[in-house]
This record gives sequence, structure tokens and C-alpha cells, in this order.
Amino acid sequence: MTAELQYTQYLDSMQSYIAHDQRAKALVLIGYVERDFIRFYRAGRITDGIQFARENLARSRTLLNQLSPADKVAQLHALVDVLSFEGIQNHAIIYDFVRLRLHYHQELLALPVTTAKYVPWMERIIKDFGELAQKNGLAYADHLESTLDVIYYVNAHLYDKLTVKNVVAHVNKRCNPVTVQRGFNAEMQMSIRDYINMKKLREAQRLLLTSVLPIRGIAEELNFYDAADFSRRFKREIGMTPLEYRQQNSQLD
Repeated sequence: MTAELQYTQYLDSMQSYIAHDQRAKALVLIGYVERDFIRFYRAGRITDGIQFARENLARSRTLLNQLSPADKVAQLHALVDVLSFEGIQNHAIIYDFVRLRLHYHQELLALPVTTAKYVPWMERIIKDFGELAQKNGLAYADHLESTLDVIYYVNAHLYDKLTVKNVVAHVNKRCNPVTVQRGFNAEMQMSIRDYINMKKLREAQRLLLTSVLPIRGIAEELNFYDAADFSRRFKREIGMTPLEYRQQNSQLD
């Protein structure tokens, strides 16, 4: 990390920065400190990142004094949003990040923040989000997360040849396949295979009522084995053949 470019150290030599008024320079400084800090954070180097931010803000204390308490609170709100976004984007268990974000936004609402209080608040926010980031990085300990991943994948690939194997292979990048299937069964009260079949048949119902595609065409579109396979599954689940369903319920003239 020490060999990488840190933008903050070059600010004083940048004409576009020097030309700003003091308040604007303070806001830009905080932005660049945050930009450099986030690389420490992503690498899991929370302590080093806090030290980096502390040192760069300490040497610019006079500049930070140009910010109003409202400005400082706004910057802390922004830091909360950045760190919660990092957590939501890169972790399987996102609820704790959402809850912590809400907690800090509420706590900061009526809080006057002086320059002396700004850095301690910044450190507290970073440490709390950092602990979450290190605790559950892509762990998939909660079956709800893998279940949502299965649901998303199936709905995004309804027109593909879907099998339990390729659905689980997608989720298996983060979770044991047996755990995925058990979690799905517990959450949805059906197997992944039954869910795929149900979603394809629901889409078939929609196509029967809103398109002029023949039965064979719908079977091909939704990647059933053939028209007979489609009709057999449809009748077993819906109680009538696809043709009967279309004739009784069609929205088309």
C-alpha cells in the first residue's frame, strides 16, 4: 500500500485545489482522504487506514475549522453511506450493514460536530463498519441470502435451459451446494427443481394469454424438452392442457 499513489499527499501542488476558497479546499481534502482511505479499507487494513486518515486530517486542522458543524455532519453522513455501500456490494450478509447505516444516520441527525469531535466520530464509524466487513465477508452464513440468489438467477434465466445443477453452480461460488438446496427448501417450502418448473409454467401461462405463439413455440421458447413434455407438466400443475387454458382465458381476440 505504501508504494501506491496516494492522492492526498499531492493536493498542495495542484493548482485546481490551491485556487479554491478555504471551505471548498476543506471539502476537497476530506474527499481525497476518503478516496485514499477506502483502499486501506478494501484491503482489510482498517488500523492503517484510520492512522492515514488521522494524520492527514490532523495536519489540516486549520483548514477543517473552515467547515461549519453542519458541513462536518454532512461529511460523516457521506462516510456512513460509502462504507455501507462497500459492505452491501461485497458481502453476503447485508442486513447488519443496512442496520448500522440507519443507526448512524439517526444518531448524527441532531449532533453538533466540532473539529475536535470530527476525527473521533470518523474513527468510530470506520471501526464499526470495519468489524462487520471482517466478520462476514462473503460468508453466506444466512440461508436467506443464497435463496435470494437462486430466485434472482432463475427469474433472470427463465428462457434458458435451467437445471438444478447450473443454478446451484452459480450460487456455489460462495456457498456449499448442499447448504444452498437445504436453505432454499426451508425458506420456500419447495425444492429448486419445483421452483424452476413453477416459474416456467407461470411464464407459459402469461404467453398463452398475451401472445399468438403456438403451443410448440412456447415450449421451445421456455426450453421444455418438447411440446408433449410441456403439455404434460402444464396439465399436471394447472389442471388442463395449454390449449384448453388459452381457449378459456385468452385476452386476445
